[in-house]
Amino acid sequence: MQKTASKRMAKSNDIGRRVASADHGDMSFRELVLIGIGGIVGAGYFLGAGSPIRTAGPSVLIAFLVGGFITAQTAGALITLSLDHAEEGSFQAYSARYLGTLMGYLQGWFYYLGSLLTISSEAVASAIFVRVWLPHLPLAVMSYTFAGIVILINVFGVKNFGIVESWMSVVKIAALVGFIVVAALLAFGWHAGPGHASTSTSALHTGFFATGVHGVLQSMLIVIFTFGGIGVFGTAAVRIKNPKRLDAGGMTTISLLTLLYLLSIGGLLLVMPWQTVSTKVSPFVQALQYSGLHVFADILNGVILVAAFSVMAGSVFSANQILVNLGRTGDAPRFVGHLSPQRQTAYGAMLFTALGVGIFIGMSYVLPSEVYQFLISASSFFTFFNWFIILATMLAWRRKTGKRRFSRLSFGHPVSTYVTMALIAFLAIYALTDYSQRMGFYACLAMAFLVVLGYVFGTRRHRPAKSGVERSD
Repeated sequence: MQKTASKRMAKSNDIGRRVASADHGDMSFRELVLIGIGGIVGAGYFLGAGSPIRTAGPSVLIAFLVGGFITAQTAGALITLSLDHAEEGSFQAYSARYLGTLMGYLQGWFYYLGSLLTISSEAVASAIFVRVWLPHLPLAVMSYTFAGIVILINVFGVKNFGIVESWMSVVKIAALVGFIVVAALLAFGWHAGPGHASTSTSALHTGFFATGVHGVLQSMLIVIFTFGGIGVFGTAAVRIKNPKRLDAGGMTTISLLTLLYLLSIGGLLLVMPWQTVSTKVSPFVQALQYSGLHVFADILNGVILVAAFSVMAGSVFSANQILVNLGRTGDAPRFVGHLSPQRQTAYGAMLFTALGVGIFIGMSYVLPSEVYQFLISASSFFTFFNWFIILATMLAWRRKTGKRRFSRLSFGHPVSTYVTMALIAFLAIYALTDYSQRMGFYACLAMAFLVVLGYVFGTRRHRPAKSGVERSD
């Protein structure tokens, strides 16, 4: 059994090395930062930010600051592992190597399922954005339409996808910066349309901790969702032209992202009362409408729709990469790992992903919970698990290899790593106090049970008693 596991691990590592050698050196520092931000900023923030604002009030800024810290520590752990030995499919490869094949299996599948939930949530969000212009179109039909378009784009392929994603990232950053500038001008009295609120009647009048510490803690599950998508740092080590700049790229990305989040939400809180923020439309579009800037609101809504498509396309691509790797190592049905001879497209994996997205979108409209809230809650619980395992993997790597070179994002290690893991566990448990978030947890639990059954009965022959670790100097 041990021998079989070693062969399986070697096969996975060989796949990673072959893909790595093929893709190495085609990503610049600028592209890393832009693609990093582009893979994170999507509907999860532009639409999802409404929920934590309503839950925590002005103190949601504390929640986003804590979210930035947790993200930085997790990205730091991933960058540390990637710089030591870069591998494609790093989520699964690193945890399998240092924590055992079961953890590698679980993380691979949980990352994949979380990606499907993200794709589904972005599709639902896209439908919500379009309803600003076409309010009578059915949400479910539009959600399936958008998901289908993105999957077809991935099937037929888009040349120079990295360049397209970089430009989409520029558009997203420009939209956030533009909103921050407009909000600052509004706060200082540049424009006062019908219904415009002054700063004294919005964020400042109710007090910073308007809903108490409870509101901050309960908002954290959705806040973490807005920071999801840091997986780019796991594969960038094999693609960036100068791997030594991966750490600087991670620092720049997380710092810029956190700053944009804090400034844009701070601006929103100064423009309109947080109690009136809707969870059914983008709060940023709503703020512009509230201030009488309807043309700007429509432009921003269009940009957000593009942002959602961008994240969906990237999520489908990364989900299929993980699924193909799972298929090749025997952790998923073999047909999902096959590539077509001519186009080198994993049609089996794409079909599997399309079916999964279709099921999740359908579930979101059937279960007794708000559609978008259910999807992002379920995805966030998978994110919590994956991030916890990434941090645990770095601790195991440090213990087993004796190495002491860490990413600057892992400042305070190992104390900060333990603190971050404790925070993740605490916040995941605290999220269960909210009914709608509990629904997402139950869905996660059911899927996790099926994944574990798949390991026990589908890959029993591959399971080792203990997994050996190669020491790399």
